[in-house]
Amino acid sequence: MAVKICTNCGESNIEGSTICVICGNSLKDARMEGTSNVVKDYSGNSTTTICQHCNERLAQSSVTCKYCGTVVSKKVKGSRYYNNHIPSDEGDSGGSTPMETFGRGCLWLILGTLGLLLIAFITRSTINIPLFIFIPIVIFVFWMASKKSK
Repeated sequence: MAVKICTNCGESNIEGSTICVICGNSLKDARMEGTSNVVKDYSGNSTTTICQHCNERLAQSSVTCKYCGTVVSKKVKGSRYYNNHIPSDEGDSGGSTPMETFGRGCLWLILGTLGLLLIAFITRSTINIPLFIFIPIVIFVFWMASKKSK
């Protein structure tokens, strides 16, 4: 990758830059180092990542954009947590991902607990639920959360 070296601060800037990303100095007379992107053959690398904010080409393993600092978000194919968010032609599996199930189950448990606390507060009493009743309720809640609503 060719870079322009700033004459003021010495920072490496991408070859298409007109001003330095660090000091704002003009790169009109800056020297180029490396091989220009025009000369390179990218036929083996078909997946280039572009920053959504500044439209600059990103390094393959980058987490943030070097030029503007924006966090890079990448689609993860084959991930067991996010594969339902990627459109596919294979059809719907009918179930939820583990993260969706866990999130829904926890939400339902929290809402149920808040409902019981509200009932206890209104009736000015205490509610004691034995473990042999509580554990099947938790299992049932997570089983229901795993069923995808359509």
